[in-house]
Amino acid sequence: MACESGAFTGRDVVVYYAIGCPEVQPAANQYRRLGMMRGKTTGVEWDTADATADQSAAYTQENLVTYKNVSFSGDGVTRKEDAYAQNALKRHVYNPPAATSSQPYVWFKIISPNDITEGPFLVTSWEDESPHDDVATWSLEASSAGLVDVRDVGEVITVTSQPVDKALTEGQTLTLTVAAAATDNSPLTYQWQKDGSDITGATSATYTKANVAEADEGSYACIVSSPTAGSVTSNPATVTVSAD
Repeated sequence: MACESGAFTGRDVVVYYAIGCPEVQPAANQYRRLGMMRGKTTGVEWDTADATADQSAAYTQENLVTYKNVSFSGDGVTRKEDAYAQNALKRHVYNPPAATSSQPYVWFKIISPNDITEGPFLVTSWEDESPHDDVATWSLEASSAGLVDVRDVGEVITVTSQPVDKALTEGQTLTLTVAAAATDNSPLTYQWQKDGSDITGATSATYTKANVAEADEGSYACIVSSPTAGSVTSNPATVTVSAD
C-alpha cells in the first residue's frame, strides 16, 4: 500500500476551458482540456472602502471589502496539434465572435487534488514567445467576469489517453480509442460522436469502422460517463479519407 501524502505538484492541476457567455455555465462535456501547460496561477484580491470614523477603536483604520477580482494566469508549450486546444483559445482571444458579444469571455475549470475553481473570465492578455533557440511558448492572463466558485473535489473522470487524428484511404479500417478513469473507480460508459451527433452502437472505449469512405470524414469525439462522476468529452480527432 502506497504512503499517503497531502502535498501535490503543479502537474497534478488540470485546466479546462469552454468558450461562452458569463450568464450560462457550460455543461461538463463542453469543456476542453488546455494542454501542455507549465504554470497555472489563481488568486483573489478585494477592493476595500475606508470605514474609519472618529470613534474607531484605538485610532486604528477600519476597512470593508466591496468587490473582488479573481485572476487566472497560465503558460504552456505551443503545439500544432488540435488536441492541446490552445490554438482555438488564442483565436477566440484575438477575434472574439458576436456569440460572446465580441468579448473574449471564457469559462475556466481548474481542478487540483485540493479543490475545483470554476467560473467565467475575461481573457485580458495573450502572448506568444518564440525564441530562435528554444521551444515556443504561450501565456495568458484573465480576470473574473462573474461569480467564480471554489468547491471541494467530488468524483471526477480523467481522460488519460485521447483519440488521435487519422488519415486513411478509402477501404481502410478506422480505429479510434479513448482511455479514462474515475477517481472512485466507478464503471464507465462510452458514446462516440461524429460532428457532434451520436454514432449508433458506438458505445465502447474503441470505435471501429471498416471499409471507410469519403462520407466518414469528420471530427470524432467520445463522451465518457460515470454514475457518480458525471461525464467528460474527449478531445476531438479529425479523420480524413482520400481516394484509393
